Amino acid sequence: MLGEIVETMRLLLIAGIVLIALIAAFRLFGLKGLGIALAALATAALYLLGRRDGRDRIIEKERADVGRAERQADQARVDARVRDADPERLRQSDGFRRD
Repeated sequence: MLGEIVETMRLLLIAGIVLIALIAAFRLFGLKGLGIALAALATAALYLLGRRDGRDRIIEKERADVGRAERQADQARVDARVRDADPERLRQSDGFRRD
């Protein structure tokens, strides 16, 4: 709940700053300055959204890798239990030569 409020307040602050910047651009440079400012803001927004999407893809890939590693470790434990359950195989793999 508190996190959502903080996120909303952050977005409102950013929106206010952007609005002030657009008004200042219009007052100082006219309609042409407003167009340039809007183009710059749109470019920045698209860049940030692209970075977020890329970061999300990396996180999902890492989660999949972790899941795969966990499954492999679980399978290795099961295989080790099966191998260790056979006393003859365990005796043969203890490192001593028996000729």
